[in-house]
Order: sequence, then structure tokens, then C-alpha cells
Amino acid sequence: MKLFKTALLATALFAAAPAAMAAGTASANFQVSIKLDNSCSITTNPLNFNTQSTLLNNIDAQTTLTVTCVSAGPYKVGISAGGGTGATFASRKMTHATLTDTINYSLYAETGRTNVIGDGTSGNVTLAGSAAGATSFTVYGRVFGAQNPKATGDYSDTVTATVSF
Repeated sequence: MKLFKTALLATALFAAAPAAMAAGTASANFQVSIKLDNSCSITTNPLNFNTQSTLLNNIDAQTTLTVTCVSAGPYKVGISAGGGTGATFASRKMTHATLTDTINYSLYAETGRTNVIGDGTSGNVTLAGSAAGATSFTVYGRVFGAQNPKATGDYSDTVTATVSF
């Protein structure tokens, strides 16, 4: 009888095992992703040609602007033509504080002052980078000579530097 009970118990356990195995398993793959967007800011410093007594010769000055990006990735910096009436990238215009007189100048990408910085349209030059962190760029300015006579006083213009990333 004991043998019969043991055999019966073994048979019951053996019969239950396939039922437990019948539950089986299933699996599926899933994608894991992230999109990392860059975030950049730009800071600028004034460009001051100082006090001059004549505009007979070219007057050169320079300033810096700094682009700071969170991630590495390409970016471009363009500079507007400014607010002077009739200004172009090649000949921006500082306007007299109270008169309509203007003084022509331009902004360049290198010390030789041959590549005018524009806003990136029509094939004009922009500043470019790709590093994460802060990158400083020098902007070279030139007031064109042979603009005498002009009224004395303060002349100014506002240009906008824009980083595109």
C-alpha cells in the first residue's frame, strides 16, 4: 500500500509538472533612445573705434564675442548689417547722434580684414564652431578712410550677432 501511495504521489507530481511548464515564457524587444539637442548662448562686447580727429585713413579696432554651447555640435554666428539707413554687410553705417550723417565701417572674420562677416545668406561669411563649452571669436572692425568731412559728435550703430545651431 505504501508503494502504491508513493507511486500515486509521483504520478500526480509528474502530471502537475507539464501544467507548470505549459505557462511558458514570451519575450519582446523594445527601443531605447534619446535625442540630445544643443543649447547655445552668445555674449558680445562693444566695438569702440575711440575718439578720432579725422577719417582720412582707415581706423581699425577689434572686439570679441563668445559662444557657449552645452553639447558639441556645429554652429554658425552671423552678424546683421546694422540699423543705419542703407547699410549692407560690406558697408555698415554708424549714424550721428542728432544729424543724418553716417560713417561707413565693416566687420571682418580675420585680422587681414578681407572676409566680411554677414548673416550667412547670399554666401557671405559667418563664424563657425562645434565645441562644447565657451569659444571666443575676434571680430575685426574697420572704419573706412577718405570719409572727411563729417560733422563732429557721437556716431553709433547696433548690430545683432546670432548663433544658429
